[in-house]
Amino acid sequence: MDIIVNKGEPTEFASPFKSTALQIKEQSEYFEEDGVFSAFLNTVPTFLLVVNENRQIVYANEAVKKFFPEEPFENIYGKRPGDLLNCSYFTDSTHGCGTTKFCAKCGAVKSILSSLAGLEHNEECRIIQAPNGAALDLRVWTKPLKVKNEDYVIFAFNDISDEKRREALERIFFHDVINTADSILKLSEMLNDVQGEEFSNYNATLWSLTNKLIDEIKSQRDLLSAENNELIVNPVKCNSLKVIADVIVLYSNHQLLHNKELVTDTNSENINFISDQVLLKRVLGNMIKNALESSGKGDKVTAGSRLKDDEIEFYIHNNAFMTYDVQLQVFQRSFSTKGAGRGLGTYSMKLLTEKYLHGEVTFESSEENGTTFYARFPLNI
Repeated sequence: MDIIVNKGEPTEFASPFKSTALQIKEQSEYFEEDGVFSAFLNTVPTFLLVVNENRQIVYANEAVKKFFPEEPFENIYGKRPGDLLNCSYFTDSTHGCGTTKFCAKCGAVKSILSSLAGLEHNEECRIIQAPNGAALDLRVWTKPLKVKNEDYVIFAFNDISDEKRREALERIFFHDVINTADSILKLSEMLNDVQGEEFSNYNATLWSLTNKLIDEIKSQRDLLSAENNELIVNPVKCNSLKVIADVIVLYSNHQLLHNKELVTDTNSENINFISDQVLLKRVLGNMIKNALESSGKGDKVTAGSRLKDDEIEFYIHNNAFMTYDVQLQVFQRSFSTKGAGRGLGTYSMKLLTEKYLHGEVTFESSEENGTTFYARFPLNI
């Protein structure tokens, strides 16, 4: 349920207005001095906050204070949850947590607004944290609370990042590896009945599928290492057209390419630069895979590179249009249009590019021009 509470000054979602420092102080003192209330909430191991009608924190239990030891509790009060959790959309916002277009898809904001409207609510919340781009998955519960004729919300949350990470990795790993292994098995069975030139064609396909299987396994390994801050970057000399050609070869016998075309843009520039070639191919591979998955029968996916503002920019274009709802969530870790536990490709390309290759991933999408993803990197990392 999307509930918009936007009083007065317009924003892209919820109200930007905040309580004064004096109001926050008075409200927080009320809850801090209520011995029964605070004693009860402090015995709960779950993270618990109380937020006021402007979605600002006026009480935090001991579990929260221990989780943020660098934040004196008086500094916690007055913040909004997105501020406390270093949500990247908060840091990019003029009006703060809850007011951007992306906040319309935030489970935490929606739950708070629902409870300010008098309803109990629970939802999952996905956050990309600033400045390191780490992904945080939360399960959020909210309940309305009225004290001295003022509206508050009890806001409880658990960090379920490890649970969601394990779930997604397991499902994606088994799905992709089993599909590839099944293709290899079927091809191996067919090889028993063929010879000559036909044998050579099947053998080439078998080689390609085997490489794809190895790549799928390494992809999941690298993603796990990246999230655990264990990924090692190995810069080497790279050539943009060679990198694109290698990735296209990797997908030349992919089932996603059936009845579709994957080509290099003839206007691509041939650029020499220094980067981690393995991670770079992983990023471009995810971009191409995402484009192929979005494309229909007979569509063309185009890959290219060019020099832009003294950086190298790779781009992958397909004819499909991403809906506005998808655009708001496309880089979130647990978001997928492909079903439960699927679709870490866009999250992975952003994580590897921005955290390890010092670059930036963006996109453009319209019904007229389709969708283009861009990955821009320095010429020397």
